[in-house]
Amino acid sequence: MARRRLSEAIRWQIIGMHATGASFKAIGRQLGYHYTVISRLVRKHRQTGAVKDRPQSGRPRVTSEREDRAFLRIIRREPFSTSTVLKRAWLPNRHLSTRTVRNRLKAAGMAARRVIKRPRLTDDHKRRRLAWCLARQRWNLRTWRRIHWSDESRFLLHVTDGRLRVWRHRNTAYTPRNIRQTVPFGGGSVMVWGCISHDCKLDLVTVRGNLTGDQYMRHVLEPVVVTHFDNHPLATRPVYMDDNARPHRSRAVVDYLQNNAVTTLPWPAMSPDLNPLEHVWDILGRRIQALQPPVQTLRELEAALHREWLQVTREQIRRLTGGMRRRVDAVIRARGGFTRY
Repeated sequence: MARRRLSEAIRWQIIGMHATGASFKAIGRQLGYHYTVISRLVRKHRQTGAVKDRPQSGRPRVTSEREDRAFLRIIRREPFSTSTVLKRAWLPNRHLSTRTVRNRLKAAGMAARRVIKRPRLTDDHKRRRLAWCLARQRWNLRTWRRIHWSDESRFLLHVTDGRLRVWRHRNTAYTPRNIRQTVPFGGGSVMVWGCISHDCKLDLVTVRGNLTGDQYMRHVLEPVVVTHFDNHPLATRPVYMDDNARPHRSRAVVDYLQNNAVTTLPWPAMSPDLNPLEHVWDILGRRIQALQPPVQTLRELEAALHREWLQVTREQIRRLTGGMRRRVDAVIRARGGFTRY
């Protein structure tokens, strides 16, 4: 059984009680401690004038401060390495345990956390992103609300999260209740196209098969986008945003948009963080995963996506589209690099 430690207040109380003439045993009975504990504390107070425990040496460290600083430099250079790899890279000729490596990581305030994934950015991508944002840094909400943000997204029937963990005892990894069953390619997927702006939300469109330029015109632009834009006077006609996917930039699509007086927003490549619709896809994905009972077929998944799309409120969309100046400023501060969006 672990011994109860005396708090500093209790220690001074014991010293005071002994100073008034109370015996060791009387103090012990009153406070619930053995009289030898009381006698050792009083003796230490007589010798040192203090009641705190003296510093203890403990087990000596196997690395020096200089070696610890070298370890931190390795971490900054190779942040994705495991503790075993770090041990070999740090002091290869020294016998160290992985526990020592983890202790140094903990002492430096580091912990294993979820990795954020972003598209690969080249120097050219960063320059173009920065130039795009600098050109629109002073746009106000009145200008941003004219933009109609569009995008496609693919949703898997069965999502497999690689970060999933299970609470279990040792040697029970293959117990059926501890196994997460999977199917090849997520059991299939459904691709949808959507479009939002600060003031409206267009109909969600299911994309059958792989999206081509011809399919993009016949099933998205003609029945949804152009029809919606024709309801606006030319003076207040919206601006259409789509990314640089190959179907969006085919010659037939570009000519079709020009012939129908649809103004498009130039778009820097590798910039999903500048499109607020990406967050709407995230909302839909979380809602689909939370459905009970879960969807079992692709038809159910498609119906659920259209149903949840209708449930996205204008207030949710306006919180996203109304923050475009913050997104632009974040890219400028990052000099075209990664942002938190």
